[in-house]
Amino acid sequence: MQTTTLNGIEKPLLTKERKIGSEAPAISLKMNSGEEKIIGMMATKVQVIITLPFADGLSDALLEIITTFAQKSFIYLICTTPLTKAYDAHFSSQDFEVVAKKFGVFIDDTLCAKSIFIIDKEGSVVYKEITKAIEDAFDLALFQTKLDEAIHFKRKGHVHENWMGA
Repeated sequence: MQTTTLNGIEKPLLTKERKIGSEAPAISLKMNSGEEKIIGMMATKVQVIITLPFADGLSDALLEIITTFAQKSFIYLICTTPLTKAYDAHFSSQDFEVVAKKFGVFIDDTLCAKSIFIIDKEGSVVYKEITKAIEDAFDLALFQTKLDEAIHFKRKGHVHENWMGA
């Protein structure tokens, strides 16, 4: 069982742990805009699910990366309470409990771990980061690199001519 710490106290992360390479769960989520979205499965763009335990968890540096990649991916911010910084209501939600339980970052009814999950277009988890302590910052350089790689990944397979024996 994975854990994180809060104010030096170790907290177990409850429910299903997601591993890199595993299939992401499909989740029905109510966005702040009021619309219901199904996220986490195959999609036309790479998806990023970021869980934040506190309203002030969206740093300027993280927001800058999100803004840079917003046109090429679906980036969802899930927080236990409304964010203190403005973010697109179509891609943010306080419906954290369902996401936290399905991604293994649930602590209790009021708290989730600080995490990032990148899901490729095929619906597989290709990157995951859960901070050791809730107060820790994300490794933003690594996140940016992994997100760029996921967006620009070209699946290799047979070419039609090779398959046909031409």
